[in-house]
Amino acid sequence: MPSKFNYEEFVAKDPKEVFELISNFSEYKNFLPGCTNSEILSSSEEYEIGKLDFNFFNKDYTIESRNIKSSSELTIKQLKGPFNSFDASWKVTKKDAGCLVNFSAEFKAPFFMQPFMQKSLIDIFAGKFINAFIGRLL
Repeated sequence: MPSKFNYEEFVAKDPKEVFELISNFSEYKNFLPGCTNSEILSSSEEYEIGKLDFNFFNKDYTIESRNIKSSSELTIKQLKGPFNSFDASWKVTKKDAGCLVNFSAEFKAPFFMQPFMQKSLIDIFAGKFINAFIGRLL
């Protein structure tokens, strides 16, 4: 059964600045909790292939994804990684004196990850990731 997560937050920053941070995949290693490496493996006009390495609970995980970027949306699809499937998107929309940032994800976890897929743990991890992005903007 797929799990879903959706988060939305108003940020009093320029939407282009916010989207630049979100879509600058190779910088994630500098601020995302547990991220030990982030790099672009290949790039074309249509998409980038990125790789993220994480360490959680003394275990290493690698995720390779196809990232499609428009002017205000980043769509992410796992190509290789620990999940059976993982699809996510970031949307940045101008609003008042800032922007609305929306992150949504849908994923299916394999059996060995099921103990970590409780809603409360997902919310904690997702909250830490979102706060890392927001904190980087401040």
